[in-house]
Amino acid sequence: MEEETMTPERQGVMGANVADTSATNNPMELVVTPKEVSNNLQNLRDEELQVITQLNIPQFRDFMSKIFGQQFGTIMEQAIPEPQPQPQVSPQGENPSPMTGGGMMQPPVTA
Repeated sequence: MEEETMTPERQGVMGANVADTSATNNPMELVVTPKEVSNNLQNLRDEELQVITQLNIPQFRDFMSKIFGQQFGTIMEQAIPEPQPQPQVSPQGENPSPMTGGGMMQPPVTA
């Protein structure tokens, strides 16, 4: 029986092919630089760029660093724009309407 050596073509989540020089040492190792991430960001659609920018907050970076290694958060911080605070807009009609008389005031009783 002849064994085939499978060499998977690696394409990162961000879309760029990643050169796999460490496949013999650790096939699951992922090496990405801030420059590669910046280049990959240029290929994102506007909606995708908006999502990744919204996710670029310390809590998410720390969470992803726990999964992918401590450099993940650093790369995100360096390569992805900081999210801009969104202005709070209250919907129309939220303010109470002005009182139009009535209520507890009653005309005085004259006898």
